[in-house]
Amino acid sequence: MTTDTARTGTTARLRALLAEKFADADAPTISTALLLLDIRTGDFELKLFARISGGRRGPQVCVWKSGGDRSPFAIDVSEAIQSHRLRAWRPGIDEVVIGRDATTNYPTGEFGWAVKDLDAEG
Repeated sequence: MTTDTARTGTTARLRALLAEKFADADAPTISTALLLLDIRTGDFELKLFARISGGRRGPQVCVWKSGGDRSPFAIDVSEAIQSHRLRAWRPGIDEVVIGRDATTNYPTGEFGWAVKDLDAEG
C-alpha cells in the first residue's frame, strides 16, 4: 500500500463510519471528530460535531466515554482517528488538542486529536 493510498483509505474509513451511523435524512453531517485521552486514567472520550453556518464548528452531536458506553461504533471511530493520525494527518487542518476547563481555563489533564473538515470532499 502506497503512502497516498494509506492516507486516502484511513480518512475514507472514518468518513464511511460516520456516514453509516448518521445516514438518516434528518441526521447532522459530522464535520469534526475529537478523540480525547485522560492522561491520569487512560480513559477516552469521543466527541462529534456538526458544522454551523459560516463554516465554524457547531454544537456537539454525540459523546461516548470509555467508562460508559463501549459501543462498537465508538471504538471503531476511535481506531479510525488513531489510524488517520498516524497515516493521514493534515497539518493546518487537523489539530492536537490540549484539554482546558471552559470556566477556569485550567488544564483538564486531557489531550487528543481533532480530525476536521470530514464533511469536505477529498
